[in-house]
Amino acid sequence: MKNNPLDDIVKCTVEISSPASSDATFDTILMITPGPSGAGKKTMGKTTPVSSADELLDYGFTVNDTAYSAATVAFSQNPSPDEIYICIRAKKPEEPENSDDPDTSGEQENNGEGMDEPKEPENTGAEAQAEKAEEYEDIRMTLARAKKECGFYGIYISDFRDAADIENTMEWTESNEKIFGFEYTEYDKFPIKNFSYYRTFAMFSGLADGYEEDEQPKANRYAALAWMAKCFGYDPGTETWAMKELATVMPSALDTAQKKELEENNTGRFLRYGGCNITIGGNMLSGEWIDVIRFRDWIKNEMQIRVFNVIKVNRKVPFTDAGIGMIEGQMIATLKKGQEVGGIADTEYDDDGNPTPGFTVTVPRALSFTEAERKSRKLTGCKYTARLAGAIHAVEIYGFLTF
Repeated sequence: MKNNPLDDIVKCTVEISSPASSDATFDTILMITPGPSGAGKKTMGKTTPVSSADELLDYGFTVNDTAYSAATVAFSQNPSPDEIYICIRAKKPEEPENSDDPDTSGEQENNGEGMDEPKEPENTGAEAQAEKAEEYEDIRMTLARAKKECGFYGIYISDFRDAADIENTMEWTESNEKIFGFEYTEYDKFPIKNFSYYRTFAMFSGLADGYEEDEQPKANRYAALAWMAKCFGYDPGTETWAMKELATVMPSALDTAQKKELEENNTGRFLRYGGCNITIGGNMLSGEWIDVIRFRDWIKNEMQIRVFNVIKVNRKVPFTDAGIGMIEGQMIATLKKGQEVGGIADTEYDDDGNPTPGFTVTVPRALSFTEAERKSRKLTGCKYTARLAGAIHAVEIYGFLTF
């Protein structure tokens, strides 16, 4: 017998709604470097991911290039990054030579006594870095280009230690919600003067213990990258940047005054305690903890993507108490996840047993909005407060022994 289609009686349509996923990353490092010194088997893009230092050899880098040395230090850490993005800083186009200038290529100057003038000594240190920076495009242009091409969170510059490059990178980082780290190895030559940055950390890695001042270990030139690579291996909220061991980096030998000065300047250091080489500090230049900034960025992104998915996946989120409750639910879910990873404190109790919650969420009632506000379809007034779990870096213990 002929069956009639059930659609005649029950019309059923099934929609598939795919939630959005976050493209934000909190563990990927961008390293800015000069181009390779030679031709390789592969051609580098403007930004190229590598999962080991040896991959750079395929692109024309050599084992003597700073990019290779820096990548070796980064991938030596445990945990180590899955990959690092390499971004080539472009050189400025060469200006055409003036054909009207006299050709002096074959002439020699002398000092009037038939002897050649002595050559100027080659610039080193800060002067050499400044001259080198003049050959390249503004580093902010390099960063802006990289941002369009790949997702990254941490920034490191391998060769460019000029103060202007560092300051420009700091400014760009601050306005683009990234993290930038740099190190310096000459104690009396801190490269910047402005410490009011919440997204840049500095590390002193000179005066390596057991080494002469002019023979410092190569890996110490990339100590900030090592620190970043190590701590980016932990999920946001689960880590502190203090008390971390760094592979290949040697600890500094500092006196009490030097340690105090670095601490006052919110500068990280790598020292030996109890037979272990560990990082000390973990602050941004402003004094805020690095892990707090990273966790804050994570929780902001997590809450944004969760609330966005509520609005996207549902055909409509009504401007009612029930609809507002759907938004509130995702805010609470985000903060609970923050507790699970260790960034937000759990509910705790005082000596009298009174609870102090780790977080609170408040949202308005639908009828608290005017008709015009509801017509705008923009929900405002959703708020939360949360207590950071923090971390313990030092302990004071008082005790008494009696007979």
